[in-house]
Amino acid sequence: MPRVFLFLAAATLLADPRCVSCHQSIVESYARTGKARSISKPRAEVQAQRQWFHDFSGRRVGVQWQQGKLSHWMEIRGAVESHEMEWAIGSGKEGKFYLHRQDDSLFLSAIGWYASRMIWDMAPGYVVDASPSFYRPPSAPDCLQCHAGAAARIPGTYNRFADPPIPSPAIGCDRCHGDPTPHLAKPAKNNIVNPAKLPAPRRDAVCESCHLAGEARALNPGKQFADFKPGMALEDVFTIYVAAKGADDTILRTQTQAEQLAASRCAIASQGKLWCGTCHDSHKEPSEKFRAAWYRDKCQQCHTGEPAETHVQRMGDDCVRCHMRKERQYDGSHAARTDHWIRTAKTEERFLDRGELLRAWREPPATLQDRNAAIGYLHSAERTRSLRRLREGLGLLDRAVREGHSDGDVALEAGLQYARQKSPDRAVPWFEKAVAAQPSDPVRRLHLAAALANLNRPAEAKQAALEALRLEPLFEQAYTLLGQIEPNRAEYWKDQYRKAVPRRLLP
Repeated sequence: MPRVFLFLAAATLLADPRCVSCHQSIVESYARTGKARSISKPRAEVQAQRQWFHDFSGRRVGVQWQQGKLSHWMEIRGAVESHEMEWAIGSGKEGKFYLHRQDDSLFLSAIGWYASRMIWDMAPGYVVDASPSFYRPPSAPDCLQCHAGAAARIPGTYNRFADPPIPSPAIGCDRCHGDPTPHLAKPAKNNIVNPAKLPAPRRDAVCESCHLAGEARALNPGKQFADFKPGMALEDVFTIYVAAKGADDTILRTQTQAEQLAASRCAIASQGKLWCGTCHDSHKEPSEKFRAAWYRDKCQQCHTGEPAETHVQRMGDDCVRCHMRKERQYDGSHAARTDHWIRTAKTEERFLDRGELLRAWREPPATLQDRNAAIGYLHSAERTRSLRRLREGLGLLDRAVREGHSDGDVALEAGLQYARQKSPDRAVPWFEKAVAAQPSDPVRRLHLAAALANLNRPAEAKQAALEALRLEPLFEQAYTLLGQIEPNRAEYWKDQYRKAVPRRLLP
């Protein structure tokens, strides 16, 4: 009992203390949910120590829990590189992946914990990496945005944080209910966001902002993912693109929960009434013992009468087991583990729906449709290496530019495409425009530096790369590019990087 009390007390402190005084029981039940453990301090997992040989890289890697601290290590050329992990991402239900800190930057470990297999193994993206490292930034734009209650990223930077870098690890009440200030000033039901009371698209957007990964996301001009707040339309900030129906296309990716649910007959027949909150209560989760009964009760809100009772007698009372089967996960990805396509039998139609063409989950304003679709296609093409998506994206980008779009994100995409076409003379003006739109972004400055170097303008290229380093002192690619700009000083720039990250063992 004391251990349970301490757990609840700690989780209560992670919630907004302003909510506890009136909603203590809700806060305490929320403390037992996965969202309350979305990011936490590392702990000794069931398998506290392990070491193994990573065949793809030929390196020995391992983990060790000692004196209340978790360390991940890797052996490179007979020497051992070790890092103390400071944060664990994930509730632990499926797995956890880890962050360590160097100076004011955070980096992902190459090692993860897989709860379903109860074992340590290589993290997603590292399994077939010939040179795995502990220095991959959590660079996905909405990674910490979704998993952390608050992450103190220094505005405009790529991977720099204030101290502490994650001041609010657990997802808080404001993630679904918005800014509580008006409600605190005058407590009433009508001055706090209740997702269930919102129009269906805005209601669903609260969940989709994190639980609909899609194939790509495109920000509106001048927007950041953090600009989305509960009660807003998602398309006021960004557009999510999913695979369109196309039976002749190549299958690329597994659907996420929102897509699967939307394809379900139950959701279609409900005309928008069935949503995530119909079955899931964000404030509490059923225990394993009562899980089947919990979801059966949700199903029986619609499926009643003699047919339902007869079905239970013949098939049993666990609706989810047959109609929402579990899917095996091996890599800790964001694909749905419980198949949310509610159905009576599997058909091939589901697989034919996953093509290379994209569609907006909900369309942005008409003036942004070509612009956002171009960005979505090009981002997805880079990740999937889909030639068809690249062609579609290039056509839409050309159309968006002719429509007058030339904001920083469009300029960046245009510069990247010209750079990939070996046309640095056409890429440089676009990169300059992208930098002007966001001067503190080191990645844009590095793209500009590379294009200038390819134009045989080494002095300007070096200056742009040095400016990227000033903004992001641990930016590995900037040191690499400087070595290419000044090949006679390549070892010098490699040494400079070693000094910046003294604990890293380079291959």
